[in-house]
Amino acid sequence: MIFIRIILLPLTLLYSFIIFLRNVFYDLSLFKSYKISVPVISVGNISTGGTGKTPMTVFIAGHYLSNGLKVGIVSRGYKRKSKDLLIVCDGVSVNQDITLSGDEPVMISNSLLSGHKNNFFAVAGSDRVKASEFLISKFHPDVIILDDGFQHRRIERDIDVVLVDAQDFKSNVYRNLFTIPSGNLRESITNLKRAGIVIQNNKSDDYDIIPFISGYASEIISMRYNSEYIMDSKNSILDKENLKGINAFVFSGLADNFSFVKQIQSLGLTSTGHRFFPDHHDYTDKDIESLEKVYRKGLIYITTEKDFVKIKKFKKFVSQYPVYFLKIGIQLNDSKNILIKMLDEAVK
Repeated sequence: MIFIRIILLPLTLLYSFIIFLRNVFYDLSLFKSYKISVPVISVGNISTGGTGKTPMTVFIAGHYLSNGLKVGIVSRGYKRKSKDLLIVCDGVSVNQDITLSGDEPVMISNSLLSGHKNNFFAVAGSDRVKASEFLISKFHPDVIILDDGFQHRRIERDIDVVLVDAQDFKSNVYRNLFTIPSGNLRESITNLKRAGIVIQNNKSDDYDIIPFISGYASEIISMRYNSEYIMDSKNSILDKENLKGINAFVFSGLADNFSFVKQIQSLGLTSTGHRFFPDHHDYTDKDIESLEKVYRKGLIYITTEKDFVKIKKFKKFVSQYPVYFLKIGIQLNDSKNILIKMLDEAVK
């Protein structure tokens, strides 16, 4: 594997140079960034893989909604089949066709619409300037959140929130020195200086702030995942206090599937097996049949909220088998309320 990465170094250098020039052109205003009429908060990362962008987007949107603001989400809808600008949530209902909307905007909308009708809206579109302007003209949000927006510099933003995976940076030092395809970075680590705040995601472990990261960050805090509840398609919730000894088969399609298994085990559940799929996997009948074959009496299935959105279309599976998803939130290690103060200042 290391040999392949070394072979790919020339492509990495070319890619890095192109991204460097692109950023320079934006810095010098040779490439135009558009200022839109409401505050913009971007949530993104600097590396490939799962860093916690989606739960952070939900957290930030939830903060604004709880303070009575109207919130709009703009997402490109990664891997969606439609190229058109699409309303994912109109403030009343959610377009559940993930093939057109993308899985993440649907999941985010499902999480936030309940209790916030007529105050939360989401659109998916590859042209985020156009998508933002459409969102403003139709729904009049007080603030817009760009999902996965750090590299998208065509829109000016009031805050760039950038997440990094602590475990990945500690265990894969080489990969985080170089950009893709040889490394793991989407752009040079030095560009963290562009971020308003960097959030080190410790996931389920405890890590001190990594000096390599903090050396480039103007502000840095840490967070970890918080398991909120386990729910099935009938909205039945398993009591978190009585999970010990329950046998669970885990399946997921994430960039970091192992961290999800670790999260499940931390709840006291016994993982009897797992099946991993690629990130943003589109489940097929064959996938579901293979999952059904592992069922034994007393066993439950547990997957992620993002994957659950995708498998709900297999109604027989989710209704006749004990299929649950784990709802994950975030817990900030931010005693000075740095992030919250930034968010509140942005909308004043």
